[in-house]
Amino acid sequence: MRFRIDRSARLVEAVERGSVDVAVYVTEAAATEGTPVGGLPLLWHATPGWEPPTAPAPVPLVAIEDPCAIRRRAIATLAAHGVQATVVGDAGYLAGVLDIARTGQGVALLAAVGPAPDGLTPYDGLPPVTPIPMSALARPGADPATVAAAFDAVRGLLH
Repeated sequence: MRFRIDRSARLVEAVERGSVDVAVYVTEAAATEGTPVGGLPLLWHATPGWEPPTAPAPVPLVAIEDPCAIRRRAIATLAAHGVQATVVGDAGYLAGVLDIARTGQGVALLAAVGPAPDGLTPYDGLPPVTPIPMSALARPGADPATVAAAFDAVRGLLH
């Protein structure tokens, strides 16, 4: 088995091309409808002891570059609670977001599956964010037992 980490739309395209057997992705980040597999819990993360600037200064955010459903979810959640925010750093992939967040420049909205990334800790000083829906898509002709096992494993991870 081989794993690939990529943007949701690219993973769906890889399944459609037949170069990937199963993709798990953020539902709203791809035009293709897959099988719902659960909601990805999201938590704010920052360096230990990080505090946002005093209002009315905006909360500094670190996020994946647009288009990104989790970035949009972060901004929308804060706006819905009357919290101004500005993206102070972004990157094309999660590794870059983590690197920027570890500098203490801002807070990042990250998946809350497993332990917090090294150098970061959950930050509870901002409004909670609802889980983001996840889908899975299998390549036509993929082994049904493998597909079922993969979908079940993702459901178990997200619940």
